[in-house]
Amino acid sequence: MKKTIATLFVASLCLLACTKSELLRPSAIELCVPQTNNPAGKSYNNDSIIAYSCTNKHCGILPLSTRNYWIYEDSVFNNGVFVKVQYDTLKYSVTKRSLSDGLTWWESSVNIGLPNLLYANDSTFFGLTDRLFTPGFKDVKKEFGLFAGDSVKYLTSFNDIAAQGRSLKIGNTLKTENDSFDNCLYFEKNARNYRKDQVFFKEGIGVIKYIREEAPMGQRVIKLQQISTLVAYHIE
Repeated sequence: MKKTIATLFVASLCLLACTKSELLRPSAIELCVPQTNNPAGKSYNNDSIIAYSCTNKHCGILPLSTRNYWIYEDSVFNNGVFVKVQYDTLKYSVTKRSLSDGLTWWESSVNIGLPNLLYANDSTFFGLTDRLFTPGFKDVKKEFGLFAGDSVKYLTSFNDIAAQGRSLKIGNTLKTENDSFDNCLYFEKNARNYRKDQVFFKEGIGVIKYIREEAPMGQRVIKLQQISTLVAYHIE
């Protein structure tokens, strides 16, 4: 009888130990998939870009997941005249895949200074846009990215309008009403007498502030149209 009780006691201890071990074991963590491709200069036939439901998290200069979102306070102007304040939520809930290289392209819900349809690797943003005057094809353009020195200048464009690009590393702390950010980047795209975009960006988080100036139709003087400031974000 004593032997039976002892056996049951030992078995109970083993069961409790196993149960405790299972409770203490960390749940599976969804890993972030690194992005390292460089599609600059590539072109795709429209038929080779398909709708694709991406369930992975992609890590790079911008963390991307269909569950991530960024909330912005937008000051809206009409050719320099203040109109209203509104709130917009940036999400990348629509994804596509280019069949020739298997890349995932993320489509934004609102314009906050980055390409509307983009691929982001660990250092650079690439935009995917329709080829001008050639229906049925899309071209990849390198937009913004990290760089080795303190600043860099390059040629870029607003669709078919040539522009000068400029990137700077911001030494000072970038402050918003709700937060402050160090080691930010400043991207500028400027087509004189047509349009100027300014993007303040924090690697691993996203756009902190976006300023858009654009000339009214038929005029050649750019005027303030939009200031968007990050007020909250959710990144998994």
